[in-house]
Amino acid sequence: MDYLEAQRQLGLSPVTSTHRVKLLRTALRWGAATGRLSVSPLEGLRLGVPKSRRIEPPTRAEAARMYRAAAPHVQRVIVLGMAAGPRIGPSELFRLQWTDVDLAAGCMRMPNAAKGAREESRLVPIRDDIMPLLRQWAAEDAAIGCPWVIHWRGQQVHCIGHAWHTARQAAGITRRITPYSLRHAMPTEALEHGADVKAVAEVMGHADPTMLLRVYQHTRFRLRKKAVNAAPGLPGIKAE
Repeated sequence: MDYLEAQRQLGLSPVTSTHRVKLLRTALRWGAATGRLSVSPLEGLRLGVPKSRRIEPPTRAEAARMYRAAAPHVQRVIVLGMAAGPRIGPSELFRLQWTDVDLAAGCMRMPNAAKGAREESRLVPIRDDIMPLLRQWAAEDAAIGCPWVIHWRGQQVHCIGHAWHTARQAAGITRRITPYSLRHAMPTEALEHGADVKAVAEVMGHADPTMLLRVYQHTRFRLRKKAVNAAPGLPGIKAE
């Protein structure tokens, strides 16, 4: 389609372009169904399933650089994104309130996105090394009466796109990393260091652990090198 090619030349990913065409097709079908159009010009259009462009998640070093350059609310997103793997946005992390956080017990009730979860929230243990930060944030927010863990000057946050982009540039990171990449980073690091797959899936809110392995496990170069060197080499093969 000419439209898809034009979108590609604008730099949009195949996933985004296809999604836009599907939205347009739905709108045109509604127009035909309500008599506003005689027929939808896209009726019968079949769209293939585009391959998603997987973004390598931030390393711990990159996340630390961004943390140092970021605004306070983005710092909190980086810390909790890397530590707990929530969905970064209004479906989960931005809905988290201090009433959901039990600092004494070392856990929080992360709101579940509306993706078929049986419960409204899930229990997520808090990493030991970030407990002092959460206590500090809780005290700061209590002083201004703010109920939200992620906020900007006491107001609930719904989007951090501009602040994230600013922090990434200030940190000198030129490759594409999105806030949602933090959700990918958490299982990558956890699984690389021997965490149980089922436990990681439960922390992230996945009912099916195979979803975790299929979508979120990025392998680092070190692990790839370890994989190719795992088996013995061919006997008698050496440089002359």
